Amino acid sequence: MSTSRLDDLGLRRRGRLRRLKEVPVLPSLITLGNLCCGFLAIAKVADALRTAQPGAEFATVVAFFEVAVVLVFVAMVFDALDGRVARMTGQTTPFGAQLDSMADMVTFGCAPAFLCKVLVDWHAQVDGNRLLPLHPKLFFAAAAVYVVGAALRLARFNVETGADEDDHREFKGLPSPAAASVACALVALFCTRNDTGATLAHWLFAPSHFDLIVVAMPGVLVLLGLLMVSRFPYPHALHWLMKGRNSLPVLAVVVALVIVAAIEWQLALAATTSAYLLSGPVIGGVRLVLRRRSDDDDQDGEDGRPQPSHN
Repeated sequence: MSTSRLDDLGLRRRGRLRRLKEVPVLPSLITLGNLCCGFLAIAKVADALRTAQPGAEFATVVAFFEVAVVLVFVAMVFDALDGRVARMTGQTTPFGAQLDSMADMVTFGCAPAFLCKVLVDWHAQVDGNRLLPLHPKLFFAAAAVYVVGAALRLARFNVETGADEDDHREFKGLPSPAAASVACALVALFCTRNDTGATLAHWLFAPSHFDLIVVAMPGVLVLLGLLMVSRFPYPHALHWLMKGRNSLPVLAVVVALVIVAAIEWQLALAATTSAYLLSGPVIGGVRLVLRRRSDDDDQDGEDGRPQPSHN
């Protein structure tokens, strides 16, 4: 290899090293806050797994689940801030994007799957608490589908989405934070099963309804994983609330949810996240119907045009 080519390679390597030394400090710290919350959530679930022995009290075990859920939602606050801070300060870099994806994979990919799997395993294995038949491989497969869906979703987002804020107004497929919020909100709602203070939840649901959350959780994980890799359009919730104009009934619904959240945040989160989960297929279905009608109208217009005379 010639000396000039060796010098070019050396310059390129030194250039790469210089770029690696220049990292956005403030957005990276916020992203690392997201990562630490995700790791702590996994640690709390591990504590719940250690505590969930035969004879353990329900309230003692679910207390760890509740803390893990709160940590995941706190991580969502960090995740919402890091990208906005990076764009406001002009510090959007490929390093920040990759770090954000790695943190999201831990917090919104692995942590919710581990949380839900441990909850299901607990109810499948502990004597006197068997809501599900014991199928460890099926439970693992359901959690794996969720994790794989989150990984594919984040990788596709990095490839298809730019740094422009317009690219973040709508998502193709269920965002991984939204998928995590659905799973964690359902777990938080289940944790109120024996809570006498959850008046609204117990007024709306019977104890058997809370048990259905655990029974349905493997299917929910599979559904969330598939929706993350789908092409259903999901609106950016913060952008829709902060910059969009909505009708008075929408404002009334938001106010009602805020009031319910002030009383029982678990119920409000479950209702909000479930509605957002359904919004993607509904929006996609409506757009598909309107597109077909538009295509049919165009076809009818072309068929109804007067044909030129050949006289």
